Amino acid sequence: MPVTPRYYQAKTRLLDLLAELPDNTPFQPERELAELFGMSRTTIRKALDELVLEGKLIRRVGRQGTTVAPRGQLHRVSLDALVGDLATRESVVVRTLGGQDVVNVESVLVRGDEPIGVRSTYLRASQFPGLAETYDHDVPLRRFLAGRYGVRFGDLHPWCTTALATPRVAGLLGVRPATPLLSIAWLAHDVHGRAVERSWVVLRSDRAQLTMHLPRTDHVVRESTA
Repeated sequence: MPVTPRYYQAKTRLLDLLAELPDNTPFQPERELAELFGMSRTTIRKALDELVLEGKLIRRVGRQGTTVAPRGQLHRVSLDALVGDLATRESVVVRTLGGQDVVNVESVLVRGDEPIGVRSTYLRASQFPGLAETYDHDVPLRRFLAGRYGVRFGDLHPWCTTALATPRVAGLLGVRPATPLLSIAWLAHDVHGRAVERSWVVLRSDRAQLTMHLPRTDHVVRESTA
C-alpha cells in the first residue's frame, strides 16, 4: 500500500484542530505545531501552505501570524445537475473497511475516456448487511438502498467548497497532488432523522465549473457546465 506523505498526515491533524476553532481565531505557530505533532517545521509549513491555498487559513502580514479563515456562506445547488450530468460512466468499487463497521462505495467519474472526478460514500455495514456483495453497480446507490433496504431519504443539503487533490485522489484522476478540485459533500438522513450515508464528490476544476444565471424573475438559478 502507498505510504501517506508526512505533510498530508499533518494536514489531516490540522484540519481536526480547525474544526474546533471559530472564525478569525489565531492559529498556533509552526514551532508549537511541530512540537505537538512530533514533526519537522518543514513538514508543518507545507501542510499550512496547502490550507492557506485552500482558503481555510489566512496568513497575516508581518508578525500577526496565521488565523482561521471565515467559513464561506453556503448556497443551495442542484447536485444532480452538477455531478450526474457530467460523467458518461462510472467505475465503481465496493469494499468493507477492515475492522470497522463501514462499507465504502467509491466510483471514478469518467467523461469519454478521461477521469474527471471521484464519488465516495460511507455507510454502516451493520445497517446494510450484504451490501458489498449484492450492490448492482448499474443502479444509483440511493435508489438501490431505497429498493433493497427500504430507506426513505429526507431532504439533502450538500455543501460546496474547494479542495486540493490528496495523493490517493490524484492517483485516481491522473493528476498531480494538490491539484485544485471542486468538492461537494453531504450527510444524508432518512425521513426519521437517522443518519444514512456520509458522501463527497470531488471534480477536476478544469473540467467542471459552476455558472450563475440571473433571470428577470427574483429567483437565481444555479446550474453546472462541463
